[in-house]
Amino acid sequence: MANNVNLDALISREDFEAISANEDAPVPSSITISNLKEDDFFYLALRKPDFQRESSEWDAKRVTQLIKTFLEGDLIPSVILWKHREHLFVIDGSHRLSALIAWVQNDYGDGERSRKFFGHSIPAEQLDHADRTRKLIAKEVGSYADHVAAAKNPDAYGPDIAASSR
Repeated sequence: MANNVNLDALISREDFEAISANEDAPVPSSITISNLKEDDFFYLALRKPDFQRESSEWDAKRVTQLIKTFLEGDLIPSVILWKHREHLFVIDGSHRLSALIAWVQNDYGDGERSRKFFGHSIPAEQLDHADRTRKLIAKEVGSYADHVAAAKNPDAYGPDIAASSR
């Protein structure tokens, strides 16, 4: 795994053929960063198909760069979703989406969702990568919680966070 951040727990896996009762789940026409909160309907509908590779190919720098790109409003390649019953399957872009989810949920492979996914037994190396990522993000772009707070009270934060939180 080298120095990579393991974000595989952030989008649940599902088989395309999973049987479910709900056939008519709505599909949003667009999403916002707040749709990636752990209790948002959009986030809860996200699934990664079983055939997708693990979301553990990026290092702290790459995760941070994607978040910075998002905050600066620069181009992020499309994420391709496919609606099947009540699920939205991530066909392309699971690393990009997982990096943004990690930022919103403050889970870089060591948060509550990751702990449940890995059976509360996370290797020390993974904990170290998560800590390194969190520190780099705090230094380079600020946490999601800081951006939310800065949107409400910009004077309490530096100009970079306050400006990108609008």
